Amino acid sequence: MSVIPGPTSQAPIPRRRTRSGELHIVRDDIAGLLAHDLRTPLSAIAMNLDFVLGELEGNEAEGVRAALEDCRQANVRAVRLVSDMADALQLATGERRVTLSEVDGAEIVGEVVRRVVAEAAARNIEVGWTAHGETFRADADLLTRALERIVQRALWHARSGGRVDIVLNSGTVAVRVSGPPLVGTEVPARSLATHFAEAALRAQGGAMWTEKEVDGALIYKVQLPA
Repeated sequence: MSVIPGPTSQAPIPRRRTRSGELHIVRDDIAGLLAHDLRTPLSAIAMNLDFVLGELEGNEAEGVRAALEDCRQANVRAVRLVSDMADALQLATGERRVTLSEVDGAEIVGEVVRRVVAEAAARNIEVGWTAHGETFRADADLLTRALERIVQRALWHARSGGRVDIVLNSGTVAVRVSGPPLVGTEVPARSLATHFAEAALRAQGGAMWTEKEVDGALIYKVQLPA
Protein backbone atom coordinates (compact mmCIF):
# COMPACT_ATOMS: atom_id res chain seq x y z
CA MET A 1 0.00 0.00 0.00
CA SER A 2 1.43 3.35 -0.99
CA VAL A 3 1.45 6.19 1.51
CA ILE A 4 0.88 9.78 0.55
CA PRO A 5 3.17 11.95 2.67
CA GLY A 6 1.45 14.60 4.73
CA PRO A 7 2.33 18.27 4.93
CA THR A 8 5.02 17.65 7.56
CA SER A 9 7.03 15.45 5.18
CA GLN A 10 7.11 17.93 2.32
CA ALA A 11 10.37 19.64 1.50
CA PRO A 12 10.57 23.27 2.61
CA ILE A 13 9.83 25.91 -0.02
CA PRO A 14 13.17 27.34 -1.20
CA ARG A 15 13.76 31.02 -0.60
CA ARG A 16 16.31 33.48 -1.91
CA ARG A 17 17.49 36.82 -0.60
CA THR A 18 16.87 39.59 -3.13
CA ARG A 19 18.86 42.79 -3.59
CA SER A 20 16.51 44.54 -1.19
CA GLY A 21 17.44 42.01 1.50
CA GLU A 22 13.94 40.51 1.69
CA LEU A 23 13.35 36.78 1.42
CA HIS A 24 10.95 35.63 -1.27
CA ILE A 25 9.80 32.22 -2.46
CA VAL A 26 11.97 31.17 -5.35
CA ARG A 27 9.80 30.99 -8.43
CA ASP A 28 12.52 29.75 -10.77
CA ASP A 29 11.31 26.16 -10.43
CA ILE A 30 7.95 27.16 -11.94
CA ALA A 31 9.66 27.54 -15.30
CA GLY A 32 11.08 24.04 -15.06
CA LEU A 33 7.76 22.55 -14.01
CA LEU A 34 5.98 24.38 -16.82
CA ALA A 35 8.47 23.18 -19.40
CA HIS A 36 8.50 19.57 -18.20
CA ASP A 37 4.81 19.04 -17.48
CA LEU A 38 3.62 20.60 -20.74
CA ARG A 39 6.41 19.56 -23.08
CA THR A 40 5.95 15.87 -22.27
CA PRO A 41 2.30 15.55 -23.38
CA LEU A 42 2.84 17.94 -26.28
CA SER A 43 5.77 15.84 -27.49
CA ALA A 44 3.60 12.71 -27.27
CA ILE A 45 0.92 14.44 -29.36
CA ALA A 46 3.54 15.43 -31.93
CA MET A 47 4.90 11.90 -32.27
CA ASN A 48 1.43 10.39 -32.66
CA LEU A 49 0.39 12.98 -35.24
CA ASP A 50 3.54 12.29 -37.25
CA PHE A 51 2.79 8.56 -37.08
CA VAL A 52 -0.83 8.93 -38.21
CA LEU A 53 0.14 11.27 -41.04
CA GLY A 54 2.71 8.73 -42.20
CA GLU A 55 0.15 5.93 -42.17
CA LEU A 56 -2.54 7.74 -44.14
CA GLU A 57 -2.53 7.00 -47.86
CA GLY A 58 -4.80 7.66 -50.81
CA ASN A 59 -6.82 10.61 -52.02
CA GLU A 60 -9.73 9.71 -49.75
CA ALA A 61 -7.58 10.59 -46.76
CA GLU A 62 -6.60 14.08 -47.95
CA GLY A 63 -9.22 15.81 -45.82
CA VAL A 64 -8.11 13.90 -42.75
CA ARG A 65 -4.46 14.63 -43.54
CA ALA A 66 -5.18 18.35 -43.84
CA ALA A 67 -6.96 18.39 -40.49
CA LEU A 68 -4.17 16.45 -38.81
CA GLU A 69 -1.54 18.71 -40.37
CA ASP A 70 -3.34 21.71 -38.86
CA CYS A 71 -3.23 19.93 -35.50
CA ARG A 72 0.48 19.23 -35.94
CA GLN A 73 1.27 22.86 -36.71
CA ALA A 74 -0.81 24.02 -33.74
CA ASN A 75 1.09 21.61 -31.52
CA VAL A 76 4.41 22.95 -32.82
CA ARG A 77 3.31 26.47 -31.91
CA ALA A 78 2.22 25.29 -28.45
CA VAL A 79 5.61 23.68 -27.78
CA ARG A 80 7.30 26.88 -28.93
CA LEU A 81 5.15 29.00 -26.60
CA VAL A 82 5.94 26.75 -23.64
CA SER A 83 9.67 27.06 -24.30
CA ASP A 84 9.42 30.82 -24.75
CA MET A 85 7.46 31.37 -21.55
CA ALA A 86 9.80 29.15 -19.53
CA ASP A 87 12.82 31.05 -20.84
CA ALA A 88 11.17 34.44 -20.29
CA LEU A 89 10.51 33.56 -16.64
CA GLN A 90 14.03 32.24 -16.14
CA LEU A 91 15.49 35.41 -17.67
CA ALA A 92 13.33 37.57 -15.40
CA THR A 93 14.36 35.69 -12.25
CA GLY A 94 18.02 35.39 -13.24
CA GLU A 95 17.90 31.60 -13.48
CA ARG A 96 19.01 31.82 -17.10
CA ARG A 97 22.03 33.91 -18.00
CA VAL A 98 22.69 35.30 -21.44
CA THR A 99 25.77 34.05 -23.28
CA LEU A 100 27.27 36.96 -25.17
CA SER A 101 29.53 36.57 -28.17
CA GLU A 102 30.35 38.42 -31.38
CA VAL A 103 27.53 37.78 -33.86
CA ASP A 104 26.99 38.78 -37.47
CA GLY A 105 23.77 40.74 -37.89
CA ALA A 106 23.26 39.65 -41.50
CA GLU A 107 23.55 35.98 -40.50
CA ILE A 108 20.99 36.44 -37.72
CA VAL A 109 18.47 38.17 -39.99
CA GLY A 110 19.04 35.64 -42.77
CA GLU A 111 18.37 32.75 -40.37
CA VAL A 112 15.17 34.41 -39.16
CA VAL A 113 13.94 34.78 -42.76
CA ARG A 114 14.76 31.14 -43.45
CA ARG A 115 12.66 30.07 -40.46
CA VAL A 116 9.56 32.11 -41.38
CA VAL A 117 9.54 31.74 -45.18
CA ALA A 118 7.21 28.72 -45.17
CA GLU A 119 4.70 30.41 -42.86
CA ALA A 120 4.84 33.57 -44.99
CA ALA A 121 4.23 31.58 -48.18
CA ALA A 122 1.25 29.83 -46.58
CA ARG A 123 -0.22 33.25 -45.80
CA ASN A 124 0.63 34.57 -49.28
CA ILE A 125 2.93 37.22 -47.81
CA GLU A 126 6.24 38.23 -49.34
CA VAL A 127 9.24 38.71 -47.05
CA GLY A 128 12.16 40.92 -48.04
CA TRP A 129 15.27 41.74 -46.06
CA THR A 130 18.36 43.93 -46.10
CA ALA A 131 21.19 43.74 -43.59
CA HIS A 132 24.32 45.83 -43.73
CA GLY A 133 27.50 44.24 -42.45
CA GLU A 134 27.38 44.74 -38.69
CA THR A 135 28.71 42.76 -35.76
CA PHE A 136 27.76 43.15 -32.12
CA ARG A 137 27.78 41.24 -28.85
CA ALA A 138 24.63 39.29 -28.17
CA ASP A 139 23.23 35.89 -27.22
CA ALA A 140 22.80 34.45 -30.73
CA ASP A 141 20.08 31.95 -29.79
CA LEU A 142 17.95 34.38 -27.79
CA LEU A 143 18.36 37.18 -30.33
CA THR A 144 17.43 34.93 -33.26
CA ARG A 145 14.35 33.63 -31.46
CA ALA A 146 13.31 37.14 -30.38
CA LEU A 147 13.52 38.48 -33.93
CA GLU A 148 11.74 35.38 -35.24
CA ARG A 149 8.82 35.96 -32.86
CA ILE A 150 8.61 39.62 -33.90
CA VAL A 151 8.57 38.75 -37.59
CA GLN A 152 5.95 36.06 -36.96
CA ARG A 153 3.84 38.67 -35.19
CA ALA A 154 4.32 41.01 -38.15
CA LEU A 155 3.08 38.25 -40.48
CA TRP A 156 -0.01 37.94 -38.30
CA HIS A 157 -0.74 41.65 -38.89
CA ALA A 158 -0.13 41.51 -42.66
CA ARG A 159 -2.88 40.99 -45.20
CA SER A 160 -2.79 38.16 -47.72
CA GLY A 161 -0.80 39.39 -50.71
CA GLY A 162 1.05 41.89 -48.53
CA ARG A 163 4.69 42.27 -47.69
CA VAL A 164 6.92 42.33 -44.63
CA ASP A 165 10.36 43.95 -44.90
CA ILE A 166 13.21 43.47 -42.43
CA VAL A 167 16.00 46.04 -42.42
CA LEU A 168 19.09 46.00 -40.20
CA ASN A 169 20.96 49.29 -40.13
CA SER A 170 23.12 51.02 -37.51
CA GLY A 171 22.27 48.63 -34.69
CA THR A 172 18.52 48.78 -35.26
CA VAL A 173 16.21 46.25 -36.89
CA ALA A 174 12.98 47.53 -38.45
CA VAL A 175 10.26 45.00 -39.32
CA ARG A 176 7.75 46.82 -41.52
CA VAL A 177 4.28 45.54 -42.41
CA SER A 178 3.33 47.21 -45.69
CA GLY A 179 -0.21 48.03 -46.76
CA PRO A 180 -3.28 48.91 -44.71
CA PRO A 181 -3.53 47.17 -41.34
CA LEU A 182 -5.96 44.36 -40.71
CA VAL A 183 -9.24 45.22 -39.06
CA GLY A 184 -8.78 45.46 -35.30
CA THR A 185 -4.99 45.85 -35.47
CA GLU A 186 -4.74 49.63 -35.38
CA VAL A 187 -2.91 49.34 -32.08
CA PRO A 188 -0.82 46.14 -31.92
CA ALA A 189 -1.88 44.11 -28.91
CA ARG A 190 0.68 42.49 -26.66
CA SER A 191 1.12 38.78 -27.16
CA LEU A 192 3.11 35.92 -25.68
CA ALA A 193 5.46 36.20 -28.67
CA THR A 194 6.24 39.87 -28.06
CA HIS A 195 6.46 39.25 -24.29
CA PHE A 196 9.23 36.71 -24.88
CA ALA A 197 10.94 38.98 -27.42
CA GLU A 198 10.95 41.88 -24.95
CA ALA A 199 12.34 39.68 -22.16
CA ALA A 200 15.06 38.20 -24.40
CA LEU A 201 16.14 41.60 -25.73
CA ARG A 202 16.01 43.33 -22.34
CA ALA A 203 18.24 40.63 -20.82
CA GLN A 204 20.90 41.53 -23.40
CA GLY A 205 20.60 45.29 -23.07
CA GLY A 206 18.34 45.70 -26.10
CA ALA A 207 14.75 46.93 -26.48
CA MET A 208 11.73 46.82 -28.79
CA TRP A 209 8.79 49.10 -29.57
CA THR A 210 6.21 49.71 -32.31
CA GLU A 211 5.60 52.68 -34.60
CA LYS A 212 2.92 53.56 -37.15
CA GLU A 213 3.66 55.49 -40.33
CA VAL A 214 1.34 58.07 -41.89
CA ASP A 215 0.16 55.56 -44.48
CA GLY A 216 -0.81 53.12 -41.71
CA ALA A 217 2.17 50.81 -42.09
CA LEU A 218 3.11 49.08 -38.84
CA ILE A 219 6.80 48.90 -37.84
CA TYR A 220 8.35 46.82 -35.10
CA LYS A 221 11.63 48.42 -34.03
CA VAL A 222 14.40 46.54 -32.24
CA GLN A 223 17.43 48.22 -30.68
CA LEU A 224 20.17 45.62 -30.68
CA PRO A 225 22.62 45.23 -27.79
CA ALA A 226 25.62 47.57 -28.03
